[in-house]
Amino acid sequence: MKSLKIGSGFLLFIIGLYVAFQGYSTYTFSARSYDGSMGVYKFGYFIPATDYHLHTTGVIFTCIGLVLIISTSYWMYLLLKKQKESLN
Repeated sequence: MKSLKIGSGFLLFIIGLYVAFQGYSTYTFSARSYDGSMGVYKFGYFIPATDYHLHTTGVIFTCIGLVLIISTSYWMYLLLKKQKESLN
Protein backbone atom coordinates (compact mmCIF):
# COMPACT_ATOMS: atom_id res chain seq x y z
CA MET A 1 0.00 0.00 0.00
CA LYS A 2 2.83 2.39 0.86
CA SER A 3 4.65 1.68 -2.38
CA LEU A 4 1.46 2.42 -4.33
CA LYS A 5 1.14 5.82 -2.64
CA ILE A 6 4.79 6.64 -3.24
CA GLY A 7 4.58 5.43 -6.86
CA SER A 8 1.48 7.47 -7.58
CA GLY A 9 3.07 10.50 -5.95
CA PHE A 10 6.16 10.10 -8.12
CA LEU A 11 3.97 9.73 -11.22
CA LEU A 12 2.01 12.91 -10.38
CA PHE A 13 5.29 14.75 -9.82
CA ILE A 14 6.58 13.68 -13.25
CA ILE A 15 3.27 14.70 -14.88
CA GLY A 16 3.52 18.08 -13.17
CA LEU A 17 7.05 18.55 -14.50
CA TYR A 18 5.90 17.65 -18.01
CA VAL A 19 2.92 20.02 -17.93
CA ALA A 20 5.06 22.86 -16.54
CA PHE A 21 7.69 22.27 -19.25
CA GLN A 22 5.06 22.26 -22.00
CA GLY A 23 3.59 25.47 -20.60
CA TYR A 24 7.00 27.11 -20.55
CA SER A 25 7.78 25.99 -24.09
CA THR A 26 4.40 27.32 -25.26
CA TYR A 27 4.99 30.63 -23.49
CA THR A 28 8.42 31.07 -25.10
CA PHE A 29 7.40 29.80 -28.56
CA SER A 30 9.23 32.05 -31.03
CA ALA A 31 7.07 31.80 -34.17
CA ARG A 32 4.15 34.21 -34.45
CA SER A 33 1.17 34.53 -36.77
CA TYR A 34 -0.65 37.83 -37.12
CA ASP A 35 -4.02 36.36 -38.04
CA GLY A 36 -3.79 33.18 -35.96
CA SER A 37 -3.95 30.84 -38.95
CA MET A 38 -0.77 29.07 -37.86
CA GLY A 39 -0.40 27.50 -34.47
CA VAL A 40 0.76 24.62 -32.34
CA TYR A 41 -0.97 21.59 -30.84
CA LYS A 42 -0.48 21.08 -27.11
CA PHE A 43 -2.37 18.37 -25.24
CA GLY A 44 -4.72 17.92 -28.18
CA TYR A 45 -5.71 21.59 -28.43
CA PHE A 46 -4.89 23.92 -31.29
CA ILE A 47 -3.31 27.10 -29.97
CA PRO A 48 -3.12 29.97 -32.48
CA ALA A 49 0.38 31.40 -32.72
CA THR A 50 -0.55 34.89 -31.58
CA ASP A 51 1.07 36.59 -28.61
CA TYR A 52 -2.12 36.59 -26.54
CA HIS A 53 -2.97 32.92 -27.03
CA LEU A 54 0.58 31.63 -26.58
CA HIS A 55 1.19 33.66 -23.45
CA THR A 56 -2.20 32.88 -21.90
CA THR A 57 -2.07 29.12 -22.45
CA GLY A 58 1.62 29.01 -21.54
CA VAL A 59 0.96 30.67 -18.19
CA ILE A 60 -2.07 28.44 -17.53
CA PHE A 61 -0.17 25.21 -18.30
CA THR A 62 2.82 26.36 -16.24
CA CYS A 63 0.60 27.20 -13.26
CA ILE A 64 -1.21 23.86 -13.46
CA GLY A 65 2.14 22.07 -13.59
CA LEU A 66 3.47 24.02 -10.61
CA VAL A 67 0.33 23.27 -8.61
CA LEU A 68 0.78 19.56 -9.35
CA ILE A 69 4.45 19.68 -8.38
CA ILE A 70 3.92 21.62 -5.14
CA SER A 71 0.85 19.67 -4.01
CA THR A 72 2.48 16.32 -4.72
CA SER A 73 5.65 17.34 -2.91
CA TYR A 74 3.65 18.46 0.12
CA TRP A 75 1.56 15.28 0.05
CA MET A 76 4.71 13.13 -0.08
CA TYR A 77 6.22 15.15 2.79
CA LEU A 78 3.13 14.51 4.93
CA LEU A 79 3.14 10.81 3.98
CA LEU A 80 6.78 10.38 4.93
CA LYS A 81 6.30 12.37 8.13
CA LYS A 82 3.37 10.10 9.09
CA GLN A 83 5.50 7.01 8.38
CA LYS A 84 8.32 8.37 10.52
CA GLU A 85 5.98 9.09 13.42
CA SER A 86 4.46 5.61 13.25
CA LEU A 87 7.93 4.04 13.50
CA ASN A 88 8.70 5.93 16.73
